[in-house]
Amino acid sequence: MRTAMAVTLALLLAVLTWSGTGRASAAEASPAGDALSLGDPAAPGQIELYLDPLCPYSGKMVRDQGAEIGRRIEAGQLHINLRLVNFLEKYSASGTYDTRAIYAAYAVADHSRSSEITWRFIEQIFSAEQQPKEKGPIDLSNDQLAGLADHVGAPPAAQNMIKLGLPIPYDAGAIAANNLPLLRSFPESGVPLVVIDGESVDGNSDWLDRLPA
Repeated sequence: MRTAMAVTLALLLAVLTWSGTGRASAAEASPAGDALSLGDPAAPGQIELYLDPLCPYSGKMVRDQGAEIGRRIEAGQLHINLRLVNFLEKYSASGTYDTRAIYAAYAVADHSRSSEITWRFIEQIFSAEQQPKEKGPIDLSNDQLAGLADHVGAPPAAQNMIKLGLPIPYDAGAIAANNLPLLRSFPESGVPLVVIDGESVDGNSDWLDRLPA
């Protein structure tokens, strides 16, 4: 038991101190408190985006609009503060899926520092092939989430953090809990929710048309 614990701690230390750099990107990604900052903070288009990894409507939004969102992020036209919530987690097969997916997104952003890689990871976890079903029989394991991170080009350090699944250095449960009252402060508090200049709009609407193209 002590040997296994020592190996785990050694691996964690190696991951936390590994100085890998993701692919170069025009738009940097980084954890910003309880949000993920994606794109140029000075971009003309500015939104906050609320998603739940298990929500089918969040998945529809990302599948329908994800390519255009990614294009605008990389073109310097859109900056997103992505706020992830986990209120549907109790309907996941494992009972922990939302929190683990949120942790994985933070690990990818933190270690890649690439908005392109991070947004592609978001697209992966919301894809029709990967997004688990509410009350479904299965969801994604940590190893499967790490595999998606590998697929989009996230550094090995991010993949190792996802596999370990320890709430270090980000507590995904606390992040989601902090974002939930912010979401519920809006008149329509379902997800996906986009906030433009303080106004909340349905993420599955034509909100992109309101921003500089």
